[in-house]
Amino acid sequence: MQTSKIEHYFVQRQAQVSLPVRLYGLVDALLYERASGSALLERSTSAIALFDGTADASLADAGPWLIDFGQASQAVRQSLFNLGANSEGTSWLISAYPFDALADELRGRLNARMPDGRTALLRFYDARLIGDIARLLSLTQRIQFFVPTFDWLVQIDGELMRVHPHA
Repeated sequence: MQTSKIEHYFVQRQAQVSLPVRLYGLVDALLYERASGSALLERSTSAIALFDGTADASLADAGPWLIDFGQASQAVRQSLFNLGANSEGTSWLISAYPFDALADELRGRLNARMPDGRTALLRFYDARLIGDIARLLSLTQRIQFFVPTFDWLVQIDGELMRVHPHA
């Protein structure tokens, strides 16, 4: 079986960092379902619904999910590849954070405070939006937002692009 672009990138990145790192997929469950043609993701040791434990818990099955690529089934991996091959895309995170800790960190970024004091959902888990979100952040905000990752990449229409760190 041929190595995917993200797997090739990940192997190169592992050789460059001194800490053990893992590869994670971050997806919108509704887009994932459409791309995979299968049922929604299921909670497991390799898949965490980021809305679980939040005020939006009732929407968890249709919201953002973090997937531990190394622990995921071949079917889930293929669905991530399929999503990255189309226009919805897949976000790929390379991190030294343990799975549960990374999920908690990402949960803490789901809501953004608007200038008028209202709270808004920050759809950073949508691969089509994270690049634009990153460009809107100040340098300090980018550092704070991306701190749990060595690399944050998106794959849309098969093209792998780095969102953080900026190339």
